[in-house]
Amino acid sequence: MAVVFDGDTCQLADGRRVRLAGIDAPEMAHEGRAAQYYAAAAAALLQRVTRGVPLRFVGVGPDKDRFGRMLGDLLLPDGASVAALLVGEGAAFFFWFDDVPAELAERLLLAQRRAMAAGRGAWPRLLALPRPGAPYVGNTASHRFHAPDCPDAARIGRRNRVLLPTLAEAFGRGFAPARGCTPWPEAR
Repeated sequence: MAVVFDGDTCQLADGRRVRLAGIDAPEMAHEGRAAQYYAAAAAALLQRVTRGVPLRFVGVGPDKDRFGRMLGDLLLPDGASVAALLVGEGAAFFFWFDDVPAELAERLLLAQRRAMAAGRGAWPRLLALPRPGAPYVGNTASHRFHAPDCPDAARIGRRNRVLLPTLAEAFGRGFAPARGCTPWPEAR
């Protein structure tokens, strides 16, 4: 059983806080910022999937992140990945990080592509957002992308810069939105 804080973070019955590795979910309201679109639905899905179920934690990368959370995945009794389930339902998206095992990254990106194609969860609204006047700017080193007018986009070196005409292409290629200049909408 887990206490859920948002769509990618929970606390297990033994007190360990877990940040699901390889995914990111829309941000809940905090620090004066409004909740992002689909944040409440993502947290509710994580709660529903983990409520009253014995979970097995599988660590990934360093012991803890900068917030003191354990990094890894949670497995359901049948061995299914909670992270892959959230991505497959369109409640979270693939979030590349260099210590996420390649097999997990590939599985999550495949689940994301399928969720996008099937129009699950947040994807219909996200992929229907108006295109900006110029392409999104991706960074191949970090696998993050920026809105074209984001100051951070201008700082990406030519070697790592990739232009992504649409959100579908950006997410489909495994790029995740950068925190500072995200195209993710606020909740309605």
